[in-house]
Amino acid sequence: HIEVAYAEAKLTDISCPTGRPDSLEVSIAARPGVASLHLAASDADSSPTAFADFSNPQSFSNAQIAAVRLLLIPLLSVNGSAALDITNNDPTTLTFNSTEIANKTIKTASTKNLTQSLTTSLVDDLSLSINALGLGLLNVTALLGTVKPAVIAALDAVTAPVDELVYNVLAALGV
Repeated sequence: HIEVAYAEAKLTDISCPTGRPDSLEVSIAARPGVASLHLAASDADSSPTAFADFSNPQSFSNAQIAAVRLLLIPLLSVNGSAALDITNNDPTTLTFNSTEIANKTIKTASTKNLTQSLTTSLVDDLSLSINALGLGLLNVTALLGTVKPAVIAALDAVTAPVDELVYNVLAALGV
C-alpha cells in the first residue's frame, strides 16, 4: 500500500482575545508528506471494499515473507511488516488572523525531513518473526527493540544534515 503526496492537518487553536472579530486567530498543525508505504498484509486483502472506505483507516499486520515446507509440513516461516513515511517529524503550525481568513489567504507547509523520517519510520515500524515447526522461535522485533533507540540516534545524526542540504537545494531550485 502506498500513498503519495499526502497531508494531514488538525485545528489546534481558535482564539478571539478581545471578543471582537478582528482579533480572531486560528492555528492549524499541518504535516505534509511525500509518501507513505506499508509492506504488510492489509484488511483490504480480505475485503476489497475496505480499501475504498475512507471513513476508517486501513489496518496492517504481519504478512508471510517466506515459508519452507517438507512434504507439506511447515518447517520454517518468516513473517513481518514494515512501514515507511517520508514526511516532517513534527507538524508545522500555520496561523491565520481575521484579515487572512477574510482574504482566503493560502499558506503552505513543506516537507523538510525526507531522509530522517524515512529511516526513523523504517527502524521504528519494522516487525519480524521467525517460526520453526509452528513454534514461535525468534521474535526479531523484540530483539531489535533494545537497539532501536541507538540506531535511530545514529541515523538521525547522519540524516539531519542530508535533509538540510536537500531542502536548501530544492528551495534554491524553486521546488
